[in-house]
Amino acid sequence: MKRTALLIALAIAAMAGCAAKKVPVTISNDLGAWDITGVYIDPTDQPWKTSLITTPVVPGESVTLNVAPGTYDIRCVDEDGDTYTRWEVVIGSEGYTWNVTLAHLD
Repeated sequence: MKRTALLIALAIAAMAGCAAKKVPVTISNDLGAWDITGVYIDPTDQPWKTSLITTPVVPGESVTLNVAPGTYDIRCVDEDGDTYTRWEVVIGSEGYTWNVTLAHLD
């Protein structure tokens, strides 16, 4: 019984530790006149999932999302449906910042 309680306590502590290990990823909109309407941050070995934002990021503004350190593909979509993608981004303990510009257009 004590062993089971100890294992449960350790599992809960491990899950809490995983949540605490997320780091910030900041996406800044430097597109001029276009809103960013979608942000996708997915592990490199997985397909794109759902956008992580529900409201547009207007020019000059930024959004910060939290992810576990690892290697990710990051995609932003603007209001016209144009995409801006960074592949195999290594996000370490310091997090990551991307100032999205028209030069990053796919």
